[in-house]
Amino acid sequence: MLIADPSMHMRRILREILMRGGIRRIIEASDGAEAIGQFTMLVPDIVILEWNMPMLSGEDFIRLARSSPETSRRDTPIILTLSNPNKAVISVAIKLGIEDILAKPLSPKILSSRMHIAVVRAREAQRLRVKNMRHAAINGTAVATGA
Repeated sequence: MLIADPSMHMRRILREILMRGGIRRIIEASDGAEAIGQFTMLVPDIVILEWNMPMLSGEDFIRLARSSPETSRRDTPIILTLSNPNKAVISVAIKLGIEDILAKPLSPKILSSRMHIAVVRAREAQRLRVKNMRHAAINGTAVATGA
C-alpha cells in the first residue's frame, strides 16, 4: 500500500485506518516525485493519492503510472483523494483511469469498501487480460494490451 499525500497528518490518519483494517505494509510519500519513485521501486497493490501534490502533481503521477510499460504497474489500482473536489478535476481523473475518488475527510468504512472494490476490479481485469492472451496465443492473433 502506498499513501501519497503532502499532509503528514492525513498520512497518519490513513495509516491508522489501514492498520486497523489489517494492512501492515504501508509506504508513505510526501510529494509526487517521492511517490513515483516508491511506486516504481516497490509496485504496491494499491495507491491512495492526493491530487494536489508538490514536486509532481497527482495528475502527473497518474499519467506516469498508467503509461508504464509493465502491466503490473500500469494496472495498479489508484484511489484519488481530493480536499476540494470539483467537476474538472474529477473528469480528468476519470479519463486517466482512476479506480475511485474520495473526498476528504475520509470515512474508514468507505475507504475500506472502496479499496476492496478496487482490488476485485484489478484482479478481474488481470484475469480477463490473461484469458485474452491465452486465446490469442491459441488462435495466433495479436492482443491489444490496453496501453
